[in-house]
Amino acid sequence: MKLAALVLAVATLPAQAQMYKCVDQHGKTRYSDQPGAGCREVDIRPSPPLSGEVQPPKPDFAVQDADLKRRQLEREAAAAKETAERDVLERRCGTWRREQAVLASGVRVSNVNAAGDLVYMDDATRERRLAELARELRSCP
Repeated sequence: MKLAALVLAVATLPAQAQMYKCVDQHGKTRYSDQPGAGCREVDIRPSPPLSGEVQPPKPDFAVQDADLKRRQLEREAAAAKETAERDVLERRCGTWRREQAVLASGVRVSNVNAAGDLVYMDDATRERRLAELARELRSCP
């Protein structure tokens, strides 16, 4: 068990890549991970923080839990919105289908105008409305 812990600790040590500082004949400096002419080995380490202490980030489980709950609420809200939109579309499509069935049946369709008179739909208006309904019904499931 102790050996496994030791192997795990050694395996997790940060890997250090070898770096080379190369200066060409014109005095231009570049850094590379491959040795070449005019290159010498350099040890490049990250700058320490201003406090001088390097500490790994501590997991904040409260923040992670709050993020998880927020994402769950967002998913639930999106699903509820999608369901509501689908219900509205299904109701609208049902209304259009019923209207199309009435108009296609050949029964005389009438409406009451603003003056209170009964006005019958003429054939041109019926055909125009049937064409509109056909276009609208293309968006229905």
